[in-house]
Amino acid sequence: MAAPAKVLISGKKGKLQDAVAAALAGRGGFLLEVFPPGPRLLELARSGSYAAVIFVLGSEQDVEPVRWVIESNPSLPLLAVLPGGNAKVRKDLRAEGVSEVISTGELPPAELRRLLRQRLTTLLSNSQASGDVAITTDLHSIRSALTAIQGQAELVLAKLRGSPTRREPLQEIVREVTEVESLLRRIERKVKPRGPLPPLRPQ
Repeated sequence: MAAPAKVLISGKKGKLQDAVAAALAGRGGFLLEVFPPGPRLLELARSGSYAAVIFVLGSEQDVEPVRWVIESNPSLPLLAVLPGGNAKVRKDLRAEGVSEVISTGELPPAELRRLLRQRLTTLLSNSQASGDVAITTDLHSIRSALTAIQGQAELVLAKLRGSPTRREPLQEIVREVTEVESLLRRIERKVKPRGPLPPLRPQ
């Protein structure tokens, strides 16, 4: 029998955090430990002893502690739980690299248990594959943006008339972009996604 996955629970203390802990407590497969945001939580996140973090948010101000946890260990899956469906907070959390966001709303305890277990189980089973795909997607997006910058610089160069000193900054941009694109391709070759690559995002 596999050992239970150790999961950290942190964030805003109160009814929602208690409900999250209660929803997973005593359920096979998970070993829960609750710690408040702070240096100790970051140490534990960096330790490599935990399979995931569940972070309960109460407001927009709680996004910053989430950022600290992610920066302390970017490879550790983090599931954020919100009391409502605040679109801005959800967007900010996604931008920080949160693996999964759940809005509880008025979910009854049984539904909250089912949702948390389902999302956490899926998150743990797919964490490595999804991480590889996310990195590859980001690399594609960066390269697309660099290609657009290079194209604009070359377009201006083609139209620019005058002394070489006026053209030199744009030529330097083209050279630097080409160099960065080469580095990104090198990084991308080291990332080995386990499934087909996602399509490029439209520019």
